[in-house]
Amino acid sequence: MAKKSAPKKFVTDLRKLVVKGDDNFFGLEPELATLARARFVVMSAPYEGTVSYGVGTGAGPKAIRLASQQVELFDEITRDEHIPRHGVCTLKAFDAKCSAEEMTMGQIYPVTQQIVGENKFPVLVGGEHSVSPGAIKAVAEAYPDVSVFHIDAHSDLRDSYHDDKFSHASAAARFNEWCPVVQVGIRSREKMEHGSGKHPVHCYHAFDYHTEGPWIDEAINHLTRNVYLTIDVDGFDPSVFPGTGTPEPGGITWYLGLKMILRLAQQRNIVGFDIVEVSPIKGQQVSEFAAARLMGRIIAFISHYCWRAETV
Repeated sequence: MAKKSAPKKFVTDLRKLVVKGDDNFFGLEPELATLARARFVVMSAPYEGTVSYGVGTGAGPKAIRLASQQVELFDEITRDEHIPRHGVCTLKAFDAKCSAEEMTMGQIYPVTQQIVGENKFPVLVGGEHSVSPGAIKAVAEAYPDVSVFHIDAHSDLRDSYHDDKFSHASAAARFNEWCPVVQVGIRSREKMEHGSGKHPVHCYHAFDYHTEGPWIDEAINHLTRNVYLTIDVDGFDPSVFPGTGTPEPGGITWYLGLKMILRLAQQRNIVGFDIVEVSPIKGQQVSEFAAARLMGRIIAFISHYCWRAETV
């Protein structure tokens, strides 16, 4: 009788994952990127094990990191340099030779627990959307009143897809088990996608909600005080993020997306965020640079608005 192979062991000790030197997100001086100094901690999950159309999201985190090293650190919207002020610690990429469940629950979840436990701010870069639930579960345990603001073209509310409850197409169903969810940008879904049924889901379809208006404040009003922001880049129009595995026409424009996130930071306390589903296109850097720019903007909005009481 063949012996069962031992479960794979992953590196989940936060301190062993810290990248040393200046090959980090935003190309910071090493002293600004240490775990002790930095307030933001960035995880990379180069996983694409359940993709169902275009491939390449596994290369997204590295491409975004390299692109971020070209991003100017001065944020002209808030008129400050938030990234060097707070510091950004980069972690080594997680082991992608695993199942989706092992990635999100076996690696991302315990590391996010440690990040939050150290009073640091977790940032996750994917990879496909299946990576998000682990980070959200850890944040939900730390902030019992948390809800999720979900930007995406797809609802991702199937209980399972291809018999996998941790598929990218089931990401929202998983985090809806722990949190209420508000979805924006949705324009592709099955007729019946109910989610977990344990918490409410409010969906703003892009067909009706694709320009600035009172609906943004209405959507935010459905959220609790503490919010985790999860961004599948296909929620934006393909003109903004052409490099993604499942593009859908007619998405959120760049400035509408920024205004939504700005309004979110002004009205709620963002306690974690992720950017997923960037699939780099050979010969261009549009999508990965847009993702890096978006990371910088969100960090600036969190610093300037969510943490404004600390700096007044």
